[in-house]
Amino acid sequence: MTPARISKPAAQRRDDILDAAQRLFTTKGVQATSVEDILQDVGIAKGTLYYHFRSKDEILQGIITRTTERVAVKARQVADRPDPVITRFLGVLAAMRVDAPELALAETLHGPGNAEFHVLSIVEMVRAITPILAEVVEQGVAEGSFSTEHPQDMVEILLTSMGMLLDDGIFRGEADQIPRRTAALISAAETLLGCRPGALATAAHDMRIAGATGGAR
Repeated sequence: MTPARISKPAAQRRDDILDAAQRLFTTKGVQATSVEDILQDVGIAKGTLYYHFRSKDEILQGIITRTTERVAVKARQVADRPDPVITRFLGVLAAMRVDAPELALAETLHGPGNAEFHVLSIVEMVRAITPILAEVVEQGVAEGSFSTEHPQDMVEILLTSMGMLLDDGIFRGEADQIPRRTAALISAAETLLGCRPGALATAAHDMRIAGATGGAR
């Protein structure tokens, strides 16, 4: 006897589909996972899945969008703290790091055949975080910590550069270059944002030390 299907609110069913697909994409690979695999994992009919998503590609896009939205929520929380503007600027950048299982999926997107979605994940992140970080920069300009006349433009340049240069899926086999590139990006940020030379580098160093000793969260 076939078990009765459980009726759930549309938003919850959508999340169930995304959760199942994310697990399968991570364990089996995006290309090796079929729509039928997702149906079986969730325990729903094909019509229910197609009510929410028209294809496997659209499901993957949905996962990327959901991950980006979650990161944006964390970034907004950091941006709204009563901390010094440079601390908040660096904190928003730190909030862009994803944890498991999102990190596992990001590694999967580095694989063959997933380049389109890999790039999409970077673009979505730039789009989501730019207005949040630009607002922090604008506040920094108002208080004199930054002096750029184009906060949004400078932030877009920085986030796009970070998304590319710090992604070892793009620069394969160059993980040892990440510290150098990170330092270069911080230096570039100081120039583009017009802040005191060394201000971001010093704050970033202090935040790393505090984090290592449990002094900052």
